[in-house]
Amino acid sequence: MLIFTAEDEELEDKRNIFSLHALNQSLERFIRDKFALKNYWVIAEITKAQEKNGHHYLELADSKDGKRVAEMSANMWFSTFNRVDNQLNGELRTIFKHGNKVLINVRIEFHPIYGLKLNILDVDPTITYGELEKQKKETIERLKKEGLYNLQQELKLPAIIKKVALIGSQNTSGYRDFLSELLENRIYTNFKVKEFSVSVQGDRAAKEVIKAIIDAQAYNVDVIVIVRGGGSKMDLNVFNGYEIAKTIAESRIPIITGIGHETDDVVADLVANKYEITPTAVAKFLYVRAGVFRNDLQTAFDSVLKISQQLIAANKDEFTHTSKYLVHYTQNLIREHNNLIKDSIHQLHIGVTELIESERSKLELNLSKVGNNAKNTIALKKSTELNSRLDMIHLLSINSIERSKIGLNNLAELLMLLNPEELLKKGYTISTINNVDLVNYDGELKDATLKTLSSQHLITSKIIDVKNHE
Repeated sequence: MLIFTAEDEELEDKRNIFSLHALNQSLERFIRDKFALKNYWVIAEITKAQEKNGHHYLELADSKDGKRVAEMSANMWFSTFNRVDNQLNGELRTIFKHGNKVLINVRIEFHPIYGLKLNILDVDPTITYGELEKQKKETIERLKKEGLYNLQQELKLPAIIKKVALIGSQNTSGYRDFLSELLENRIYTNFKVKEFSVSVQGDRAAKEVIKAIIDAQAYNVDVIVIVRGGGSKMDLNVFNGYEIAKTIAESRIPIITGIGHETDDVVADLVANKYEITPTAVAKFLYVRAGVFRNDLQTAFDSVLKISQQLIAANKDEFTHTSKYLVHYTQNLIREHNNLIKDSIHQLHIGVTELIESERSKLELNLSKVGNNAKNTIALKKSTELNSRLDMIHLLSINSIERSKIGLNNLAELLMLLNPEELLKKGYTISTINNVDLVNYDGELKDATLKTLSSQHLITSKIIDVKNHE
């Protein structure tokens, strides 16, 4: 029941009309009287969270059957936040995140200007942790349903891992511990590391880790290693996300995780090809694997060498006996074959000599026949064809001489026709200027001295006028 006093009334009539200030003051007194000394444990979902000057301001909501049924603002003052945060080992900021369910101890307060609010006095993280576990289980079931959960187990790790893609935050001790352990141990240090620096907590962490996993697959590496130092459940919750787990599962390169926690496994560990408890443990796994492989090779080599020596020793006597037998047997074979070769050479020599003599006799007989045939042929040709050929040669010679005479006479007549003296006798003349034929002279004609040659005279004249002949 609300109680109003006469002093609070600014207006009063039969309808009991009050000012807003009076109403709010009455509500403030009522809530202070009824609720000021009582605290309540409330479960709600955080829909908005912000920090200002160390104070934390939350928007809370409650839903039923997927519908929002209640909303209210809450705040936690600086001193209270520090006290509770210390009790929770620094996890309170991570608990106060959008989407988290929280169990909070509150006191109801009403302010005439700011209205009804909840003042948070304490936080019980069990509800939040339980919600995280629920989400984690849901993520695992989804991965199994989609056939992603065991994909990484189908990839085989190389016998010796040398090229590593490292994903983590360079400014963290876990990242530095991994590199120090990997590159400064006494067993094996011949590693090549391609580094991808990312955030491992906060709002950007999930997207940056996913991008780094995708980018790392473009390089020639044996494994992808994801490291993160120790932290609380809330700090590590980013590695329970479905998208990170899905990206790890679908990687075509084996992924090893070293996310620093002691008891619980994050989903990223469960879908990876292999996981270790800390970044240092991952480094140790890599160099110990290389060392074991090297020792196995050395052991196998020593075993092969020992067995080989034993086999050689066991078969040495038999080898010596066989060697001596082979030497003796080979020498006998060589002697036998030498005798056979000598006999064959002797028989071959006799056969070749006889063949040469036989062929020589045949050749001499054939040469004699060829000589006689040639003599007979020459005599026959001489008696029958030689005279007729001589007559033909004589006749052809006369014909050739006559044709040559005719050609010479024609050339002589042509020469007479082309003789300049004959042309002059026929009335033609030759005109020159400076011993250059008038037709070929290209100098000035006027006033030039012209020499004209006829069959009987050489006339010298001077050109006084020139007209072009068309």
